[in-house]
Amino acid sequence: MQAAMALWRTKGFADTTVTDICKAAGVSKALFYVYFSRREDVLLEVEVFTMRDAHLAAEGVVSGDYTLTDVIAAVVGTLEQRARQYPPELIFETVLETYRIERRALAEGATQADIAYLFLEPFRRAHRDGRIPAEVDVVRAARIAQMLVADGIRCWAAAGFDDPALAETLAAEIGAMLAAAHVSA
Repeated sequence: MQAAMALWRTKGFADTTVTDICKAAGVSKALFYVYFSRREDVLLEVEVFTMRDAHLAAEGVVSGDYTLTDVIAAVVGTLEQRARQYPPELIFETVLETYRIERRALAEGATQADIAYLFLEPFRRAHRDGRIPAEVDVVRAARIAQMLVADGIRCWAAAGFDDPALAETLAAEIGAMLAAAHVSA
């Protein structure tokens, strides 16, 4: 993974092959394929977007008095902090690969709840705590929020990570979406 990251930083993702990664790591292609099916699998293993850390941040927020915007900002802020460590091209590739994974999962019978991994648990907690109105479909809200975050991070990376308030901006937008869902319900 370290060899792949070093190559991706210098050569770019598109111009780095599995052969390049194996040479840089000093391993055979056969060994590479024992652990990974494709180079994109290495990208996902690197955890450019670390869901575990995002969920831990959300858990930390909901352990006290909180607002839904606080929870969303904690999740997005964690992803933002992690993403700043990588070149924008890797952010784009990661976003695209997560969409591919979701498409394959749905084709194999996964449900919307199965692929709403970024916000589902924090939104379920907020729903139980009355921070999200009872009539809001939490799974659908989590999926929409996840898509907004993916697109927001993609645009943010394309702009060279210039917006210092990404977490707050996305949290406000997602909160407004949930508030509008409550009003129209």
